[in-house]
Amino acid sequence: MNKIYPFSLLTWLLHLDAGDQYLKPFVSSKPEVAVNKRTENDEFLVLASDGLWDVISNEFACQIIKRCLHGRMRRKSQGVVSESCRAAEAAAVLAELAMARGSKDNISVIVVELKRRNSFSC
Repeated sequence: MNKIYPFSLLTWLLHLDAGDQYLKPFVSSKPEVAVNKRTENDEFLVLASDGLWDVISNEFACQIIKRCLHGRMRRKSQGVVSESCRAAEAAAVLAELAMARGSKDNISVIVVELKRRNSFSC
């Protein structure tokens, strides 16, 4: 028989916060932030966690993204990737590459295409 236990997300989050006190001297909650003016030459924006940047350089990530956006690279498990889904595919390729390179941190990657084509469905 299934049992339902009362559970509060807030309680769980407070428990996690209280349990991680020993890590506070080693972990910063302050993100790295850079403010740059956009130009018409900007092609994409990458938002990613340390799990990506620990194992992949900015330059290499840009090369991968450009290849994906131009349809020259995709994951092997994917068939043809529609033009409107290439930014999402670039993010997935980078995340898989970070895992393959042995990243030990959380990996989150979002690629925003700034010179967006007309279609919006993936």
